[in-house]
Amino acid sequence: MFFVKSFAQQDFLAIRQLMEDFPLATMVYPSEMGLEANHIPLIWQDDGSELGCLFGHFAKANPIWQNNHKDKDWLIIFQDNGHYISPNWYPSKAITHKEVPTWNYRAVHLTGSMQIIDNKEQIKQILALLTATYEPTVHQAGDNVWTLDDAPVDYIDKLCEALVMFKISIKTMQEKFKLSQNKSAENVQGVIHGLQAVQQPTANQMADLIEKFSKMG
Repeated sequence: MFFVKSFAQQDFLAIRQLMEDFPLATMVYPSEMGLEANHIPLIWQDDGSELGCLFGHFAKANPIWQNNHKDKDWLIIFQDNGHYISPNWYPSKAITHKEVPTWNYRAVHLTGSMQIIDNKEQIKQILALLTATYEPTVHQAGDNVWTLDDAPVDYIDKLCEALVMFKISIKTMQEKFKLSQNKSAENVQGVIHGLQAVQQPTANQMADLIEKFSKMG
């Protein structure tokens, strides 16, 4: 990932929050057929290592997990949707006209080795963890959330046989939060006001992020 010092992000809590808010990661692997990419929801866990680990699963019918997964590291990408930034939002543009459109976004690139988990009870524990993490995000407080216990035991057992559970031990982490940090304070405020004027949830979220991280800088 192209690295720009002003967009570096060292706040591990902010990085973890990005992975939690946008858990559908892109997993890239150099197989015999060339680069292969899969889109898999992953969950980060603290396993006592410096950077932690990720858990997820493939369908057993997906051949990607069979392609020498132990020989090479995987590239895992988490990113938000970002937002288009208009040059008309920069006050300096009205004076110099030396501004162009850009796109603000947050992204984290991880590399790590894969370990296949074939213990049925451990597979169930990870599935329960994934469900307990994401099920409450689509329900109101106090609502009944779905758990593995809501399905017949033999059904869950059969489902586990069709899955390949894995753990990614994270080796490296590269972060980029491109949130107008390279702009003057006046232009940053112009971008925030421009996004707020769009009056859309994604624009408001980006405005809040720019304001938050401009204060941290």
